[in-house]
Amino acid sequence: MPEMEKLHQEKDIVILAINLTDTEINIGDVEDFTHEYNLTFPILLDQNIDVATLYAIQPIPTTYLIDSAGIIQYKAFGAMNYDKMVQEYEEME
Repeated sequence: MPEMEKLHQEKDIVILAINLTDTEINIGDVEDFTHEYNLTFPILLDQNIDVATLYAIQPIPTTYLIDSAGIIQYKAFGAMNYDKMVQEYEEME
């Protein structure tokens, strides 16, 4: 998540993180997490696992890069490092 924050700060992108509520089960836990890691992008709660079902998310984390037209351009299963995020983002431009 700190690498996502770095990307969020350095590039003109919107990040929406979605918490599947397996580990942080309430808004207070998520707020504590965002403060601990100084995250400034929103973390949405998927309490009913609707988003996970819609996007067939299996492993966590899963990352989708979606272009300005709303089309998924890249997806990664498992953790991504900063350099890989930048590479995939720049290929979308």
